[in-house]
Amino acid sequence: MPFRFFLLFLSGFLFFSLSHAQDRPNILWITTEDISRELGCYGDEYADTPNLDKLAENGIRYTRFFAESPMCAPSRSTIITGIHNGPLGSSQMRSLHRIPERIRPFSAYLRDAGYYCVNNSKTDYNLARDDSGENKEFVDEGWDQSSPQAHWKNAPEGKPFFCIFNYVDTHQSRASRNDYDYFVEKVQSKLAEERIHDPDKAPLPPHYPDSKIFRKTVARYHDCITVLDDYVGNVLAELEEAGHADDTIVFFYSDHGAGMPTGKACVSDYGLRCPLIIHFPDKYRHLAPSDNGSVSDRLTCFSDLAPTMLHLLGLTVPSEMSGVPFLGATMPEAPKYVHGTRDRMDETLETTRWITDGQYLLVRSYQTDLAYDQQTVTSFYNGNGEGCQEIRDLKEARKLNDMQLHFWGDRRPAVMLFDSEADPWNTTDLATDPAHFQRVDEMLAALETELVSKRDLGFWPEPELADAEKEAPARELAFSRDRYPIERILETAKLQSVKELKARLSENHFVVRYWAILALANIGADARGAIPQLKECLTDESASVRIEAATLLPSLTDSPESVALLTRELDSPNEWAACRAARGLEEIGEAARPSIEKMKEALDRGSSGHTHKPKGPEAINYGFEFSLITALRELGAYEKE
Repeated sequence: MPFRFFLLFLSGFLFFSLSHAQDRPNILWITTEDISRELGCYGDEYADTPNLDKLAENGIRYTRFFAESPMCAPSRSTIITGIHNGPLGSSQMRSLHRIPERIRPFSAYLRDAGYYCVNNSKTDYNLARDDSGENKEFVDEGWDQSSPQAHWKNAPEGKPFFCIFNYVDTHQSRASRNDYDYFVEKVQSKLAEERIHDPDKAPLPPHYPDSKIFRKTVARYHDCITVLDDYVGNVLAELEEAGHADDTIVFFYSDHGAGMPTGKACVSDYGLRCPLIIHFPDKYRHLAPSDNGSVSDRLTCFSDLAPTMLHLLGLTVPSEMSGVPFLGATMPEAPKYVHGTRDRMDETLETTRWITDGQYLLVRSYQTDLAYDQQTVTSFYNGNGEGCQEIRDLKEARKLNDMQLHFWGDRRPAVMLFDSEADPWNTTDLATDPAHFQRVDEMLAALETELVSKRDLGFWPEPELADAEKEAPARELAFSRDRYPIERILETAKLQSVKELKARLSENHFVVRYWAILALANIGADARGAIPQLKECLTDESASVRIEAATLLPSLTDSPESVALLTRELDSPNEWAACRAARGLEEIGEAARPSIEKMKEALDRGSSGHTHKPKGPEAINYGFEFSLITALRELGAYEKE
């Protein structure tokens, strides 16, 4: 605690010096959801975005700005803390894992320095202060007000403000997923007829089916962005009318890439690269790295935002923050690489890491028995979208072409490399091209160094992570090699020898046994030689080991005992174990038929109420509900359509 007080004293001293050098700037963030760079200022000729184009004309437009996850809640955890979501333990979607008390919202430091800080209004920070999932204290520490009524207008006279407006009507639900009538009501009805995008002129990514559905979906997505642009124009006009435009630094960015197939939840340039525009009024031009109207190719990412805000205002950046400031009177050198995660999204399980230098994107998949863009072809939520359903129909009819199978086939390579400048849609994998072998080796080595040195927690299965957090925040436990042997985990995940993996199924640490099973799943049918050892795992002390073994065995042999185990685990007091068991029953397909009645009972009891009504008396994470509905549908046994 004394050290924190010293930091606050030092921050206050530096800020006092800044405030006497010139008036303190207001900071306005306008953030939006689920868009990539389909703006006129980024060269999109189909876009209708005059306000954002003008902001870029009078600001700095960044071309290499990356979300550290292609999913919203993990991304937001990084934004608010300035810490990579992997080492923070927040890389799984809406996991609410516990973080140490010392980790504060970056806005709390601005409040300490005299700023009025308001958030309108999304939080979804994906973290908690204790093992119950409670985060109200964290939110309250960061904001003077966080609500739909929060506004810079409420700032006490004489106080500078930091204000965030979170725009939601570009969300995937509006842009591509919910019924078209919903989109018309929520979004398109706000546009004059002449501004509605013509589907016949919609520019299709090369891997999208050239169909009426996809042309309509791309047009719909652009309509959402046009309405966003109108919103941005209104916010900036309000700032101007209030006389604050000359005193306010304005940021605009999105929370990850496009809410479209191969965008959101997919480790692709389309899912990770985001628009970022920053406007400096003349009064604060000395804090900008270049003139307004310029374009920056500096490599930046979400973890840079928090330290940048503190550095920009002359405040001390806590050493625990991961990012590098990219604004201010002085700036550190840009990093060579940025990297990030893609772990569980709702019920779809995955452990993927990536690294980029801004041009080349390397994707390291630790589970290869999945589609590259599995969200489009297996996610319950995405399945309601017309475009996703068309892709699923084409896949079932075996009508996907090779480029489409690259994204939506049944498997993916462990390592992929893309030149995102020459190939922005990431359709051509360069990892097996000898001309790129050295680059692949260098990027893999840099990525693994980060995972080990920062103790990335995404390899710790969620059921056991939740149990560990009853003792202490997992971020603290991760630095114990006895508790979390990440070096051994990564080594195990690479293995392709059934003999070696069979041996690792007997190792002392459960997480090594767990990753040995996942590595056997990557091998597929050739893993049959490990059936006896996998059956022994059905009685393992670790829920994750039991469940993974039970999920794999039915693909290798008849295994009624596996089905029975997965069914029992639906009643686990550990909700993450129950969710994984539900996904296991979904994955084993027809083999789950004996459990239909038990699945129905579990669904009624544990439903979150998101889709299956009413909400159950023992409601848990909605991934549980999504998996059980899908499993029952596939068996022709879901009765509440």
